[in-house]
Amino acid sequence: MAGRHDSNKRESYVTSEVLILNKRAVILGADSAVTTSGGEHPRYSKSANKIFELSRNGFVAAAIYGNALIDLVPWELALKLFRSHLRDANFSKVSEYSAALMTFLSGNEILFPSTIRANWIESQFDIALKRILEDAARVSPAVVDETLPIGDRAVIWKTEAARIRSTLNGIGIAENLSKAALDQLLQNVDPWAARAQSQIDQVSALAGVDASELAELGHIFRYTLPDSILGSSGLVVAGYGEDQIFPAYEQLDVFGHVGDEIFYKNTRRFEVTHTSIAMIQPLAQTSMIDMFTSGFGSSLERIISKHGTNAFGKLLSDLAANGISVPQALADSIGKQCHEDFMNNWRHENWDQNFFPLVSVLQSLSVQEMAHLAESLLGLESLKERVTSPSESVGGPIDVAAITKTEGLVWIKRKHYFDQNLNMRYAARLQQSFN
Repeated sequence: MAGRHDSNKRESYVTSEVLILNKRAVILGADSAVTTSGGEHPRYSKSANKIFELSRNGFVAAAIYGNALIDLVPWELALKLFRSHLRDANFSKVSEYSAALMTFLSGNEILFPSTIRANWIESQFDIALKRILEDAARVSPAVVDETLPIGDRAVIWKTEAARIRSTLNGIGIAENLSKAALDQLLQNVDPWAARAQSQIDQVSALAGVDASELAELGHIFRYTLPDSILGSSGLVVAGYGEDQIFPAYEQLDVFGHVGDEIFYKNTRRFEVTHTSIAMIQPLAQTSMIDMFTSGFGSSLERIISKHGTNAFGKLLSDLAANGISVPQALADSIGKQCHEDFMNNWRHENWDQNFFPLVSVLQSLSVQEMAHLAESLLGLESLKERVTSPSESVGGPIDVAAITKTEGLVWIKRKHYFDQNLNMRYAARLQQSFN
């Protein structure tokens, strides 16, 4: 991810995007803001492209948000190379395109050379060791208590190592990562134990820690909880597979390489069917869009949650003040359940009054109307950011693309960094590539 390895600069699309789907089309809209941080002052630009055709037939597109890079490679480059790699291949479902993209990225020697991936393994390993030692010291501070003999600290470490190993084994290998790759590392753990020992030797309080055991736990941690080490990018793949007459989308969090494998999570998916008729899905910065679609934003939800908790707490304290005492454990249980019920009930009523009626309207909108709605929502989000925030993380030209089953991808609004009328050879090359 951007800046997660050896780069000091981070490019991020702290952005606003929206998808709208009904039986006619899927609309993708995105602003153009990109933030480059890592220096003394962040730099803001309003020229980023965030929507890309993913297939040469024009029926599938991708939108990105969050980190602008995938393991130090611009997402734009990776997606365009994948499109060239696919050539004229078609898949029956949208989900197969996203799976093929992850396969293409995993261990890709051109985009991510093995020498670079080896450096990332070392970086992740070091972070994992730090997390493990912090957890052990938090649970059993005596493991780093220099007033205790090293032998006593070693016994305490053994107990903590067993606890941590049991916890990690209970969680299991992260989805989309293979146990075989982890086993191969553990079969030759000696070089990693030496690396762990060199770090232990730098801190006298860690003298009771067994380097071999720590090294094993470090690699298990990498394959069990990679999302606690790596940053992520948001990726949406949307459009039509060969066998889909209505549009669908898949939303993924992509974290980058763990060894030779890309670690990612499928976070959300939706397919329009004969009965599931429409959907609107905001991404990244969504407060104004949430207000439009759901009737409330995240800030209002936090305020209501906070004051709801306070109100239940005051009720119990008032009862106690009037001689009706409730045991603390029971009071906590009742308060937690009442708060959950309260939050769920008002959310569902809000959705009943706002979101579900909106979805019923979306099903009848034309492609032009959906595109206009997407642009308007992104414009509202940009306006709110401009007048309420010192940052410039949303804004710039708004790109809107529509994908239909018959026309494929059509740009409704699109910026470009060059004038195509001045680049006729580019147009000729483009035409030739599709012939």
